Formats: sequence, C-alpha cells, structure tokens
Amino acid sequence: MSRQKQRFYFGSAAVLFFLAHAALWIQRGVPANLLWACHLGCLLVGIAVLADLPLLSSVGVHWLALGNIMWTLYLAGGGEFILTSQLTHLGGLLIGIWYARRAGFARGSWLAALAGITALHVLSGFVTPPAENINLAFRVHEGWDGIFPVFLFYRLFLLAASAALFFSVERAARRWGSKQGGPAK
Repeated sequence: MSRQKQRFYFGSAAVLFFLAHAALWIQRGVPANLLWACHLGCLLVGIAVLADLPLLSSVGVHWLALGNIMWTLYLAGGGEFILTSQLTHLGGLLIGIWYARRAGFARGSWLAALAGITALHVLSGFVTPPAENINLAFRVHEGWDGIFPVFLFYRLFLLAASAALFFSVERAARRWGSKQGGPAK
C-alpha cells in the first residue's frame, strides 16, 4: 500500500475517532467536552496525517500524552469509563506515533504545544460551562485542592508540568527518531 493511502486511512481513522466521540457528547447535551485537549489532540493528529503536517501531528501527540495522564488519573479516581474515549485517547495516540515514525517528530513542537495548550486553557474559560471545568480552566480539580488552595498556583503548576512533559516527549521522540521517513524534522 502506498504511503499516501496509508496516510489517508490512518488520518481518516483519527478524524472518525474524534467524530464518534463528538456524537456521544452531542447526544448527551454537553458538546463542550469536545474541547478537552486530548480530544482535540486526536483531531489534530488526524488532520495532520491527512495533510502531511508533522508539526501539527507532534502537537497532537503532546496534547494526547498530557491528556492520557489526566484521563488515567480520572479513571483511577472512579471517573466514568466511556467506550469512545478509547478511540480518541489510545487510537489517536497510536496513529500519532505511527505517523511520527514515518514523518518525524517536529523540532520545537513542545513550544508550539505549550502555546496551544495555554491558549486552549484560556479559551475554555470563556466558551465552556464552569460546571464541566474543561481543561481545568475554572477551578482546582477535585482532590487536588488540599495541595493547591489557590487556583493561580494550580494554573502555574499545570503550565510548568505541561512544559516539562512536552519537552520530555519531544526529546524522547526525536531520540527514538523516525524509522522509515528519514530524519526527524
């Protein structure tokens, strides 16, 4: 199968994963949940694979790495397990890794991911309902309020932790390198 066909199938799958999860949230009457960084990360990966944009895919992988950590903590704390979440969290990440192995992991993508997640955090505070706390834009997540009694400190912690994670993911991905697509870009 040609590389272009592979990109079409895998990119389309990631977009469809996002759309399947979108249908669930729209059906539940809470479409704002689609703005979680992890769900958008899957969509970014899908669009990037279809359009052959390594930087955009790398940003999506960063957001999925962060989102999967938060999702795991959410599930471990008794959060609801939703079948379509596996598609966005796991499927999107696997497709992003597949693409990075072929197209490379973009240099400096950690900064683009950090700028994007910061903008998304602020945007979430304006366009999503406070009750949903999308991208932790309104308050300290339940159970963390003992550690972070002041929301500003929590936000700064999230920013610093995201920067450290994104930097580490990029370093690891670039060290791992691309297997079939030439040098990482």
